[in-house]
Amino acid sequence: MSLLKRLLISTLAGFAILPVAHAEIGRIDIFNLSHMDIGFTDHPAVTREMQRSYIDLALDACSANPEYRWTTESLLAVTDWWQSAPAARREQLLGAIGRGQIAIAALPLNNAPTLDRDEWLQMLQWVPEDLWNRLQPSFAIQDDVNGFPRAGAVQLLDHGIHRLFMGMNSDSGGPPFHRPTAFWWKMPDGRRLLVYLGDSYPMGYSYFHDSDWRRGPVPHVAETVYRPPHAGDFFKTDERSLRHAQEICLKRLRSLEAQGYPYFTLVLPFTNQWRMDSDPPFPPLADFVSAWNRLGLKPELRLVTGAVAVQQFEAEAGSSLPEYSGEWPDWWANGEASAPREVSASRFAKAYLRALGSPVFGALDSQATTMIEGLRKDLCLFDEHSWGGANSVAVPDSADTIGQFMEKARLAYRSLALGEWLQAKLARNRLRDASPGFYVMNTAPLPHTGWVAVPTRAMRVEASGVDHYEPGMQPWSRPRTPADLSPENDPAVFPDTVPKQTAEFWVENLAPNSVELLKGGAPVRETPELVKDPWGWPISVRWKGMGRPLFTQGLGDFLSVRPAGFAPRWTLADMSGGKHGQVEEVSATAGEVQVVETGHTLIYKQKFVHPRLKRGTRTLEIWRTEPRVQLTITIYRLSSDDPESFYVAFPLPVQGVLPRLSEGGMPFTPFEDQLPGSCRDYFAIDGWADYATKDGHWFWVSRDVPLVTFHRPEVWSRRTTPAPADRLLAVIFNNFWYTNFVGNENGSMEFQFDLLWKPSIPDPQALANTVASEPVVVQN
Repeated sequence: MSLLKRLLISTLAGFAILPVAHAEIGRIDIFNLSHMDIGFTDHPAVTREMQRSYIDLALDACSANPEYRWTTESLLAVTDWWQSAPAARREQLLGAIGRGQIAIAALPLNNAPTLDRDEWLQMLQWVPEDLWNRLQPSFAIQDDVNGFPRAGAVQLLDHGIHRLFMGMNSDSGGPPFHRPTAFWWKMPDGRRLLVYLGDSYPMGYSYFHDSDWRRGPVPHVAETVYRPPHAGDFFKTDERSLRHAQEICLKRLRSLEAQGYPYFTLVLPFTNQWRMDSDPPFPPLADFVSAWNRLGLKPELRLVTGAVAVQQFEAEAGSSLPEYSGEWPDWWANGEASAPREVSASRFAKAYLRALGSPVFGALDSQATTMIEGLRKDLCLFDEHSWGGANSVAVPDSADTIGQFMEKARLAYRSLALGEWLQAKLARNRLRDASPGFYVMNTAPLPHTGWVAVPTRAMRVEASGVDHYEPGMQPWSRPRTPADLSPENDPAVFPDTVPKQTAEFWVENLAPNSVELLKGGAPVRETPELVKDPWGWPISVRWKGMGRPLFTQGLGDFLSVRPAGFAPRWTLADMSGGKHGQVEEVSATAGEVQVVETGHTLIYKQKFVHPRLKRGTRTLEIWRTEPRVQLTITIYRLSSDDPESFYVAFPLPVQGVLPRLSEGGMPFTPFEDQLPGSCRDYFAIDGWADYATKDGHWFWVSRDVPLVTFHRPEVWSRRTTPAPADRLLAVIFNNFWYTNFVGNENGSMEFQFDLLWKPSIPDPQALANTVASEPVVVQN
C-alpha cells in the first residue's frame, strides 16, 4: 500500500499522522499486567488482597524464568504489598525492577474525573519520596476509563513522568481517535505528555486467538467451579498452534494497517483470561514468545514491561507523532450521578479538608497532617472508577452488589465524619483562650456574606442579634397532631415543624481566614427588580448596575429523561451512532409559591409534581443587596430499577458565550478547549461555571453535583458540534448504566446551587470554594 494512501486512510479514520519510515507492522511489544478494578470482579477487600498476592506470583515467575516480564498497573497494589512484605522480599522486587523484569506504573488507581486538585497532588505522592525513587516509575497507565483529566497529566509531568498508556474500555464511550495510535498531548504551559492510545487491556489475547477461553464471564475468585488458566490452555507453543496464532495475528495487523496504523511497532497489553479484570500473571506467555521467535515467525514478538514498550516506541516514532491539546472529558463520568448522596458526602468531605488548610488554624501537628493524608487517599479511592460489581445493576439487591457499594460509600461517609470532627477539634483548640461567647470562623479564601445557623437548643441564654428563626425538628419529643409533621417527615418519629429551632445570624463580609464574635447584621429594605410567573415564581431578577437579569425563565425547572421502547438497558448501545428519538423527556409541573421575607433575603418556596417523584420542592433565596441567589432542590425519588436521568435547569442571559469550567483545578472551555473526539455530551467539573461577557460574569456554583450538560438533556448522543451553553443543566441523577454503577438509589435527596453576578472574577476557584463553604460556629 502506498504511503499516500495510508496517510489518507488514517486521516479519514479520525486522526492525523505524519510519515514514518516503515510501511508494515514489524514488531509487537506485549506487556503482561493485571487490570485493577477495586471491585467489579470481587469485593474491594478481596480485590486488594488478590492484587497484593500477584506481585509475589510475578516475582516467583521472574525468578523461575529470566525471560518473563510483568507490569504493575496499580501503585496501590505495590503499596499494599510493600507494607506486608519482609525486607528480603522487598529487595527481590527492587532487584527485578533493576533488571527490567518488573515495571511499576506511576498511578495508584484508574480514576474517574472527579478528583480535585488536592487529590491529584496526593495521587502522585502516594508513596514516600525515597520509595518512589527506588520503585523507579517511568510511565503511567489509565485503563478502562474513557478520559483523563489534564490536571492528572500536569501532575505526572511535575513528577518526571511524560508517558501515558491509555487502555480504555470503549463500552458506553470510546476513544477520541481511531486506535491504536499515539500522540503528544500538549499542556497549557507548553509541556507535552506522550500518549499511546492502545487497545484495551485484555486485547492482547485476541491478536492470537479466535475465541475466548474464559467462561462466566465474570466469576468471583471464590467460585471454585471456575479456575485460572494454566500452561497449555492458550498461547500454546507447539508449531501447529503457533502457525495458527500467526494467521490470526497477521489478519489483525493487516486490518490495522488498512485503517492507517503507520508505525513499525505495535504496543499490546495482555491480561489473563480468567475474568480479564483483576487477574494473575500468566508466566507461560514468555515461553510462547520465545517459541514464536525461534520458529522465525513474523512479526517479531517481544515480551517487555509497559515502561520499556512506551519508552522504545517514543524513541522510534516520537518525532513523527501529531500533537493535540485540550481537556480530555470522560464518557463514563455520567456514572457518578448514580449515587448522588454519596457524591455529595464526598464533596463535603473535600471541603472540610480544604478548610483545614486555612491559616486560621495555624500550623497543624503531625497527627493532623497524617489524618488528612489518609482521608484524602480514601477520597481518591472513592473517586476510583469502579462503583459496583459486574451485576450491580442486573442484580441490585444481591449481597455482592450491596457489599461492594457499601465499601465504596464508606470511603465518602467516613471521610465526611472524620473531616468534620477534625475541623471541630482544631476550631475549639484555636479558641481555647478566647473569652466566652459564640464565634464565627471563615476558613474560605475570600470574604463571606450570608447566613450562619445556630441550633437554639445550643444556646444557654437568649441570643442577641438573631436575624431570623427557622422551624425544625425537636428530637426526643412526641408529635401530638398532624400539624407537627411536615410532608417531608416520612418516619414521623419526632415533630419537625416546631418554631424557632434554628437561629440565623447574617454575616456581612467576614474577612477570609478570620474569626469574629457572632453578631447579627442590620436589616436592609432594598429589593431587586423582580419579574414572576403567574404562580409567583421568579423568572427574572436584576440588581442596580446590571444590564441584564441574573437568570431568565425556567430557573430551577426539574425534568427527566427515560428510554422509549423495549430493552431499556441497551438504549445507550442503540444510541452509539448518534441516533435520537430513543428517549423521552418529562418536565415537572409546579404550583403556588410561598414567600418569606427576611431583613437580608427574599425566599420563594414552591412544590412541584413529577411522575417519578414522591415529592419535589424548589427554594430560591434572593440576596437583597448583592446579585446572588441560592437554589435548593429537594426530591424524593420513587424506587425503580428502570434507567432514567434527572436534571435541574439554569437558563442564563449569556447567548453566544461558552463558560469556563474546571476539572481537577485546571480550567477549560467545553467544546473548544478539549481533545477532538472526546466527550461533549456532559462534563465532570469541580463545581463551577464562569460565563465572562462584556457585561460582567455570570457565575454558577454547585455544592453537590459534579456533572453538567448544556442546552438539552443528554444521555449519550455523542455530540460532535458545540451546544448553546446559555441553558446549563445540572445532572443530579443518572442510572442508565447496565453494570459497574448503582442501579436504584432512591428516597430523599437535596441539591444546592448558587448563582452570582460579578463585574470581574480574578480567581473562580477561590470564589467557588468560598460560596460553597460554611463558616464554622464555635461556642466557647
